[in-house]
Amino acid sequence: MNNELDDDEDDDEDDEDYLEDVRIREGDALVVVAKTEEDFASLEINIFDTQSSNLYVHHDIPLPSFPLCLALGNVVSSYQPNSNKNSITSGNYCAVGSFETGIEIWNLDVMNALEPTIVLGGMDTKGGGKKKKKKGSTQSNNTGLREGSHTDAVMGLSWNTVHQQVLASGSADGTVKLWDVTHTTRGKGGDYVRPSATLTHHSDKVQSLAWHPSEGTLLATGGYDRKVCLVDARSAAAEATANSSSVKKAKLLADCEAIAWDVHNQQYLTAASEDGVVQCWDVRKFGGEPVWSMIAHEYGGVSDIAYNPLVPGMLITCSIDKTVALWDTQNASPSPHPCGSKDMSVGRLHSVSIYPSSPWLMACGGSGNELAIWD
Repeated sequence: MNNELDDDEDDDEDDEDYLEDVRIREGDALVVVAKTEEDFASLEINIFDTQSSNLYVHHDIPLPSFPLCLALGNVVSSYQPNSNKNSITSGNYCAVGSFETGIEIWNLDVMNALEPTIVLGGMDTKGGGKKKKKKGSTQSNNTGLREGSHTDAVMGLSWNTVHQQVLASGSADGTVKLWDVTHTTRGKGGDYVRPSATLTHHSDKVQSLAWHPSEGTLLATGGYDRKVCLVDARSAAAEATANSSSVKKAKLLADCEAIAWDVHNQQYLTAASEDGVVQCWDVRKFGGEPVWSMIAHEYGGVSDIAYNPLVPGMLITCSIDKTVALWDTQNASPSPHPCGSKDMSVGRLHSVSIYPSSPWLMACGGSGNELAIWD
């Protein structure tokens, strides 16, 4: 009897220790990264303790395919939980694009999740095998893909910050798709999400997407056709495809690598290309000459850009030259003023992000398969 009581006490202590280990405290900054190691890929949720400057992995999620892009979103569902109209309730989610045609939506509020909450597009695993293409169909059904799916790798993702259940995706198939993740359609293989619109205004791979911070129907896209496009998503969705009336375009001299809106001056859209050039346009005069242009990284293309949400005019760029650079875009005539740079010591840099609750906390991901923090 005493042994059983001792065992119960030990179990209670173990549970308390576990809860203490996984508890997220005030001052903890969460960083979500995608990692690949040989034939294994995962989604890592890291914690940076801003008090002790300690960085560690809180938990990870195995991924079935090598990830190419991530997008974090705070989804607000317009339906009640357990409604048959949706399978996603309000919460924190991460959308993952990969070499596969499907987009996985993972619930970050759930630890040790074994499968995504929902998959947008991808293979129809329950559809009963290959089917013949219907006469007049715009998409072949003999591929085994769900209706409306991308047909190639998913290279870019962006959550709408106004309509928070809406996700935009760009693909190597040259299309941009808009998804309402809370609306499902019942099919033979079960419930699935069908895109509300498929946009075909690019002629090559689409890697970069960014919704306007406050105009919920305005979407910026960038592709390997060396164009940055501004799309009125509402008009494009009504037309089922984007034509000249709903799309404005600006030309680049190289493939587009990243785009970002200036959250403090929301009429400004900035794009970076693989030749190291960063340009900014006033979207009220989009398609003409940029407001400013600069060579941000002379010895390597710009792989990502981000505006600091708490410091007006502060632009961050990162590059395959292994450095991150800071710029002052206020009074950028003829170009932004350089404020400093740093070698992050994690190889070629792929992405950069600012922690939204701290103006001076920045994270970068590099080819060394490591995460670097600059505070």
